[in-house]
Amino acid sequence: MAKIHDIRNSIDRIDDHLLKLINQRGELAIKIGHEKSRKNSSKHFHVPHREHSIIERVTEKNNGPFTDESLRSVFREIFSATLALEKPLRIGFLGPETTFSHQAAIKQFGHSSNFIASPNIESIFRQVEKDVCDYGVVPVENSIEGVINLTLDCFVDSPLLICDEIKSTISLYLLSKAKDRKKIKTVYSHPQPLGQCRQWLNLNLPNAKQIPTSSTASAAKTIIKKSTCAAIAGKLAAEVYDLNIVEENIQDRVENHTRFLVIGKDEAKKVKHNKTSIMFSIRDEAGSLLKVLQLFARNKVNLTKIQSRPLRDRPWEYLFYVDLEGHIQDSVIKKSLGTLEKMSLFLRLLGSYPRKD
Repeated sequence: MAKIHDIRNSIDRIDDHLLKLINQRGELAIKIGHEKSRKNSSKHFHVPHREHSIIERVTEKNNGPFTDESLRSVFREIFSATLALEKPLRIGFLGPETTFSHQAAIKQFGHSSNFIASPNIESIFRQVEKDVCDYGVVPVENSIEGVINLTLDCFVDSPLLICDEIKSTISLYLLSKAKDRKKIKTVYSHPQPLGQCRQWLNLNLPNAKQIPTSSTASAAKTIIKKSTCAAIAGKLAAEVYDLNIVEENIQDRVENHTRFLVIGKDEAKKVKHNKTSIMFSIRDEAGSLLKVLQLFARNKVNLTKIQSRPLRDRPWEYLFYVDLEGHIQDSVIKKSLGTLEKMSLFLRLLGSYPRKD
């Protein structure tokens, strides 16, 4: 017991030292903020590429026992709390609270940011455009259900840029006031989770009515007083709305991930690993898309995604959304997009931003 006591005393001394260092860091950050205000050099105090470089440096030096992911979470909260000393970031997300979009926003920006819920994806874009929010977090694709087309469509009319991406593991739970699955007659959830659990629902609740909602959180809220109903949502919703977890991890595939985009007005600076997103349209003629693909192949540019969407008011004509590895500042990317612009009817750079593995 004496040895344990000594170890705990050592931990206490380290904690005291950490407290002192964290506050010193905060004081220095405030000084930087004052300098920026004096020079009027930035719209707000957030410098994302600086955060990325710090995390890259720390994780490269990390020898354990903490995992890199644990250190990222710790430093993300330090960044968030430091920004809050000057001006908390305002982050728009697809609400209400406890949705996967909300959780992704917290993961990216830390708990000290101000989170502003929106009823739909379009309103997140509008809030950022009107400076109600500094950034927005919008879902763009799921590893089971695929692309969220509404998010892609919003970029057609919006001047906003993609500043970053977030990749989150999605675990889905069947929640209810009832504890017995046999009593459940109706299941509520957002269309995406309903699709991600389609096989499980057909096998285990084949007669239950499925009702789509605007979000997983609204589904959980809907069933609070309905004893024969269930919601498909995240674990956090069970805690917030006092629901029973009837079944856990009911998604059809164990590997269920959703990719979110961080949207804003500022261009992201180049970091170690980058991704660029574009959208373009080309002439409706034989081989036109092939020529575009050959262009990137010749320049050895790796395309990680290509998606087509119909053009509004122009039947059978399409916009193409493409993700590719690299940054617009890379000569090969700049050269490729310069050539593509000559081949296209329309080309827009949606942003170059840090790539998440």
